[in-house]
Amino acid sequence: MARAIDIGRKLELTATATGCLTRKELCAAFARVNPNTQLTLQNSYNWIRGRSQPRSFSFYEDWAAVLQLPEGPHFIMSSSLEAFAAALGQRFDLPEAVLAPLGIRPGTESSGEAAQESKGPWRNGALLEGSFLALSLAWSPTQPGRLLIGSASVEARKEILTLRYTERILGDRVAFEGACVLDGRTGQAVLRCGANEALFFMTFHLPPVPGNLAGGVFAGNAVYDPNTQPTACPLLFVRNHALGEEDLEALLGYEAVEPAVLARCLQALGYGTQDGLEAELALLNLLQGGAGQALLKLDRDALFRAAALLDERRLLTLKNDSRMGESRKQTAWS
Repeated sequence: MARAIDIGRKLELTATATGCLTRKELCAAFARVNPNTQLTLQNSYNWIRGRSQPRSFSFYEDWAAVLQLPEGPHFIMSSSLEAFAAALGQRFDLPEAVLAPLGIRPGTESSGEAAQESKGPWRNGALLEGSFLALSLAWSPTQPGRLLIGSASVEARKEILTLRYTERILGDRVAFEGACVLDGRTGQAVLRCGANEALFFMTFHLPPVPGNLAGGVFAGNAVYDPNTQPTACPLLFVRNHALGEEDLEALLGYEAVEPAVLARCLQALGYGTQDGLEAELALLNLLQGGAGQALLKLDRDALFRAAALLDERRLLTLKNDSRMGESRKQTAWS
């Protein structure tokens, strides 16, 4: 096997690129592509500090799957740190302060929309693009303690992200829209409400790879509240894999805060079903965790755990769909 070069610093760059703030989050990213990955907490500590090196090539295969680098596992293992950082910088929004000491200037190989496309499907912004079901607690004084289901979409045009958020409040469709700014690990958006021209603010963690769940805080004033009290609550974006726009909007409205409600939503979105409702309970815990607190926060570790559960559900659903497709083919030929 070729000699491994600068594994510790490459892992640190990988953590920055994928938005992993801790070694635990980095290990979780590897575990999502291979539950038996060699990147355990103890190994990550030793490898990042240079006390030992990975001994199995399968680890580099896991690494390539996490980053989706076309150069592959051999490149990750044996390339120079500068070459690795340059390849990573073409696919992820690495801060200039990280690349500059290595003699790399972001965007030197391409510009404009071509540069945006060259970053590939796992660049930070791409993880947020697409269609989502939005989950939050109701602000309306007439719907206390209820779940409010909305929809959201994020679209990139000429490197500008636009976030569109829709709620159905007391029977009315209320749309919000605004620009979304990313800083590598988090995103912020100031949205204007079409119903009353008021401004609302969202700030959120970017979704971990592969991008099934983002979450943060939504703040503003309730649209139909005579007291217009400033309000903030946790907000979750669950990626939509299955529904068209009309079918997605059919889910919008107020619901009971119950696992069974989320189970129906997740099944419709393409996550299938699972006994125990573990993912549903994790999502409800995120939404209700800040109840009664003056300062609302959304716990990053809890978000990543819930995201891992959704990733597992989605993977199992895809595998089951594949098996059903093969079974139908065999039945048709018999």
